[in-house]
Amino acid sequence: MSNEAHESNIVDQTTPVADEQVPEGEVGRVERSARVVLPDPEEESEDEPEEAFIEENRDFLAELPDETEDLELVHLKIGSLAPLRLPRFGAHLKRLCLRQNFISRLDPEIFQPLKKLQELDLYDNKVKHVEDALNDLPELSVLDLSFNLVKTVPEVLQRLPALRTVYFVQNRISKISNLQASVSLRSLELGGNKIRKIENLDALVNLEELWIGKNKITKLENLGTLKKLKILSLQSNRITKLENLEELDSLEELYLSHNGVQRIEGLEHNLKLTTLDLGNNFIPELENISHLTCLQELWMSNNKIPNLHALDSQLKHVTTLETLYLEGNPCQTEDMAGYRRKIILALPQLKQIDATYVKV
Repeated sequence: MSNEAHESNIVDQTTPVADEQVPEGEVGRVERSARVVLPDPEEESEDEPEEAFIEENRDFLAELPDETEDLELVHLKIGSLAPLRLPRFGAHLKRLCLRQNFISRLDPEIFQPLKKLQELDLYDNKVKHVEDALNDLPELSVLDLSFNLVKTVPEVLQRLPALRTVYFVQNRISKISNLQASVSLRSLELGGNKIRKIENLDALVNLEELWIGKNKITKLENLGTLKKLKILSLQSNRITKLENLEELDSLEELYLSHNGVQRIEGLEHNLKLTTLDLGNNFIPELENISHLTCLQELWMSNNKIPNLHALDSQLKHVTTLETLYLEGNPCQTEDMAGYRRKIILALPQLKQIDATYVKV
């Protein structure tokens, strides 16, 4: 591919902001963003190897202005960031997306000058260590290190005062740690790791979302200080008992599918729950949920519920309930003809039963 053809994939978009969207004193300011992606496969010559697209030592951002605020460098086979001279954007760059590259090292000399950076996306790279590369980034609020090779939660998180959202999906983290000073965190995603215990979350008093599905966690514990938690997801773990949730009175969504839960219990204080997912467990009875009068969705597929007798006492008065999943239970598999009709008669407020909407 010629240099001219390659450079045509760099788009510098300069768009005036409408007056009503601009804060007072900033009328006339422009938003600058650039997106660099591989060309459409149909445009590539079959004679030219894809590996030749990015020249490792060439600054293919050379024509972009220093005032660029948003950079997307996606799926470009980037191994080294040095040739891109990213520090020259330091006074203006707010969002840097480096998804699906070959980046293994984060150099402090490259990242620390980016003082205005608010979002850093390193999804699907080869990063093993963060170390001090992200020190002194006072405005960084979103960090995505999903699908990398990280083994521990980086200590540097404690030195990022504006951090609100962190993604560590599908890494090699075995222990929750280094979050003692991350008081500003609102959302923490640790799904797809090797974590065996919920711990060291006491300081996260402002946390609203905790995602730790697909780990090796055996017990619900150490969640008492998360008073503002609204979403808790522990799908695909090894939990057998619903417990220690009494302090989470702000909880709105609870996801515990694909565990070993044997009974619905321990939800007496979670009165704000709107979504409860207990699919693919070993629950033999619908019970202890009649007090959840804000419930909108109840997912109970693939458990051991033998009949629909408890629908009337547990759910009929819950006028907010719109969706109910019970497929894969004996109450469905052993009564295929009457299952759906019986639910409609018992719960006329429903709009959806399993994957099918209820006809009005």
